[in-house]
Amino acid sequence: MYRTKNDTPKRRASACSFFSKFCEESEGDSSLYHGDWLRQLISLFDDSEVQVHTAACQAFDTLVKSIPKNEYEPLVVTLRRAIESTGAPGRTVPGFSLPKGVASTVPIIIAGLTTGNNEQRENAAYAIGALVERTDEIVMKAFVVPFTGPLIRVATQATIYPAGVKTAILSALAQMLQRIPNHVKPFFPQLQRTFVKSVGDPASVVVRTTAAEALGILMRSQSRVDPVVTELISGARSNEEEVAASFVLALSYVVRSASTHGGVGDKARESCIELLHLAFRESHDGIQMYPALGHF
Repeated sequence: MYRTKNDTPKRRASACSFFSKFCEESEGDSSLYHGDWLRQLISLFDDSEVQVHTAACQAFDTLVKSIPKNEYEPLVVTLRRAIESTGAPGRTVPGFSLPKGVASTVPIIIAGLTTGNNEQRENAAYAIGALVERTDEIVMKAFVVPFTGPLIRVATQATIYPAGVKTAILSALAQMLQRIPNHVKPFFPQLQRTFVKSVGDPASVVVRTTAAEALGILMRSQSRVDPVVTELISGARSNEEEVAASFVLALSYVVRSASTHGGVGDKARESCIELLHLAFRESHDGIQMYPALGHF
């Protein structure tokens, strides 16, 4: 592993190639070192030398294939941290733009997301978001279905998961909508239902707020917002104050997004104004509705 940190690109690349060969040929138990090699190889994905990040990508692919599938889940926390430590959000990491760059991370992430414990599910979701932020849009297109489908499936069962898992999933979906909205388009109806439902989460204001923000991002790509506005107004009127405030917050994000492509229809706007008047007529001690309503 020391050789992968050598100042000479050729030696860094050869160290990765040697390790790849070792993974293919060795029959010994090297599980103790899987995490260390995972971190080191992922860091080399951001190496400026093509021969190095290409060799690192190949070595990582070989490493993952050499690990029994029932050992993937414990690696997802390490993988998430390694990805977040590589490059920076909004800057493409060259290794992730290679054919096997993102593909090699998929088995570990999906295992963590679908069969892992709560900590592993949370880290898997954040790992997806980190990848989206560091991977070229064209390359990421191929992984929209493998990632988005499981995220939505877990999100629809969110009542059995703690707030941390729910928030991580909503954050990952929001990042996909921000970075690659055109590729996520087939999932818009499911995402809309998921976000609206999460805005009404009774247990966590963090979940509700994250869902409200995600819904606002989604509505930037939607031309018809009136049905969502109506649904959010209904939610604001039918829930207790704390949850109602989250529906109003979501409504403010939706209205703001709608202003970029035609705005809200007359009937929906009238309903928003009625809700505004109602909020100011009634006494809401300590409720945070007023800042949200300010977006109208």
